[in-house]
Amino acid sequence: MKVLIIPEDPTHDQYILKPVVERIFHEIGRKVRIDVLGDPHLRGVDQALDRETITTIIDDNPMIDVFLLIVDLDCNRYRNKERADDREREHPGQLLTCLAVQEVEVWMLALHPGQIDEAWADVRADCDPKERYSDPFLNALGSDGPGKGRKKAMRALTGNWSRLVHLCPEIKDLQERLAEWSRSRTG
Repeated sequence: MKVLIIPEDPTHDQYILKPVVERIFHEIGRKVRIDVLGDPHLRGVDQALDRETITTIIDDNPMIDVFLLIVDLDCNRYRNKERADDREREHPGQLLTCLAVQEVEVWMLALHPGQIDEAWADVRADCDPKERYSDPFLNALGSDGPGKGRKKAMRALTGNWSRLVHLCPEIKDLQERLAEWSRSRTG
């Protein structure tokens, strides 16, 4: 089975999204090949949620079994949820969407308890957690290396999966939806 993750910008997001999606498929007992879309190199949520862009990506990749459009919710100030839902409805059975509350960097932060001096609910509710929490965390961790430190930070996924899905329920929802999708493909 082949899976293609469509991020709003793969430059840094790939280092968070790919290990999370790999773990989801591990949890549901499916062996898959997972890639992150790099061509076209999307730059921003508007491109990632554009109807024509998504249709072209799906049409250009007929060998992919399921596309995962994973973007930031960003407090839904640009109707990201509604636009993502529209894209999923336009490609039933081919495209599943997930919106990270409020940004995918929050998923990374969930793996590092005690590193943020703020209530978790406040981190999740902040419309710009990357600037306020993630960037300082990565600078303290050492933001050299792939993804400006994101790859290094995501190593904490091992041993912290339960914490992640508890603190970021949209991941658990995606896992359940992928398990259902997988069952529908195997009968």
